[in-house]
Amino acid sequence: MIRHYWNNRAKLGEEAGTRDIIAKLIEVEAIAKYVADGMKILEVGCGNGMTATQLAKRFKVNIFGLDYAPKMVEAARNLAAKERLKGRVRFDVGDVCAMPNFRDRFDLIYTERMLINLEDWQAQKKAIECITGLLVPGGVYVMCENSQDGLDKINAVRERIGLPKIDPPWHNVYFCDANLETLLIPRVELEAIDYYSSTYYFLSRVVNAWLAKREGKESNYEAPVNQLALMLPPIGDMAQGRIWLWRRNNE
Repeated sequence: MIRHYWNNRAKLGEEAGTRDIIAKLIEVEAIAKYVADGMKILEVGCGNGMTATQLAKRFKVNIFGLDYAPKMVEAARNLAAKERLKGRVRFDVGDVCAMPNFRDRFDLIYTERMLINLEDWQAQKKAIECITGLLVPGGVYVMCENSQDGLDKINAVRERIGLPKIDPPWHNVYFCDANLETLLIPRVELEAIDYYSSTYYFLSRVVNAWLAKREGKESNYEAPVNQLALMLPPIGDMAQGRIWLWRRNNE
């Protein structure tokens, strides 16, 4: 059902991954902070290729993107073919639960709201262990995923101002922060947590939502107060979107 869902969304262009384009732009910028020329990069769950293509436009990198929805892979190939790239990208069908046997290892691997599509914490844990095992010594896994703890903080504020609770989409299982912070993987360290989207989610899911309710309107992702977040630094940890940065130790 989840594969069918994402295959159907492949035709939506830049909104294939999310209707919230500002959130997507903030994600791309957050991931780009960890990228440098010369890197060999793997994206697991590449979707329509928007992030990989943007990175290849900015950096001289070699990116391989995998996605288990064939229609998304087709869309990613079409998108990359239209762009003028500094780096190289290629896309193929693949599943994090049955990864290909890669001959080489990667300097950087990233996921972008992909692991939350897995059925439970045990499947997510296995995927993290598999992904970090594909890193070169010193390589990093930029895990850009969603936190249930962060969403709970947003919902607590929404409740105080009379807004309804936000629930994760039907096909998502958000992460419990404690599970990640206590996860032990041999030769891998959780180096940092980047609350990159905290300002945006507070402005969009609290401030903008409250203003829209007061005016009797539906909240709009493109509202000016949401766009303001593109110019502001992240403040606090009140956000579902986070980056958990994992580094493989030198062996």
